[in-house]
Amino acid sequence: MPIIKAVIDTSVMLSVAFPKAGLAKELRNMIADGAFTLVTSKEIMAELYRIIHYPRILKQFKPSKEDIDDFIGMVMEKSLITRGSYSMQKIAEDPSDDMFLSCAMEANADYIVSRDPHLRNLKHFHGVKIIDVKAFVERVRKG
Repeated sequence: MPIIKAVIDTSVMLSVAFPKAGLAKELRNMIADGAFTLVTSKEIMAELYRIIHYPRILKQFKPSKEDIDDFIGMVMEKSLITRGSYSMQKIAEDPSDDMFLSCAMEANADYIVSRDPHLRNLKHFHGVKIIDVKAFVERVRKG
């Protein structure tokens, strides 16, 4: 069976970066174990790096520099990183969400994992299913 390919939006990745328990921790372990192919882009990684360093995030999670470096390193190592040659304008309400659709289309991903209503309201986009963390983790568990 072909391995699942999924783009995970930055808000979900942030919860995966410093998980205490539950679905976020399980999803992080799935990424680390290569249970699915994480698909990302330079644009998504730049946003993730920027958000992880927001003062409110640093205050909330209190990660060490090593925690951040380890997480970013693991994501880079485990990801299929697209070239960013595919671009679209689909979500007028929040154009920054378009990068997830573009990345998914370029990599021919199966899923976008998101809690963002602009993405979630689409439900699917050109064959890519847009689902929440719980549904995605359950899907990967099935194999």
